[in-house]
Amino acid sequence: MPTDHILSLLIEERTKLDRAIAALQGTPRAATPRERNTPTEPTGDHKPKRRGWTPAMRLAARRRAKAVWAKKRKAEAKG
Repeated sequence: MPTDHILSLLIEERTKLDRAIAALQGTPRAATPRERNTPTEPTGDHKPKRRGWTPAMRLAARRRAKAVWAKKRKAEAKG
């Protein structure tokens, strides 16, 4: 396993334990980084960016679709 993956799993586990301890002690939990960075009011005409498909993603999808249709044609030819 890559070290980065192991480290991220350990951090996730630590976060879960911290939340469980805070719940048992009755203390309010700390805001997560995402909650801290969330603006309280919308900022103008900000529109979230959509992540587009890279050329490699399009090529992979095209190859998968061709394989599905080839399999279907082959099955129809047999039966």
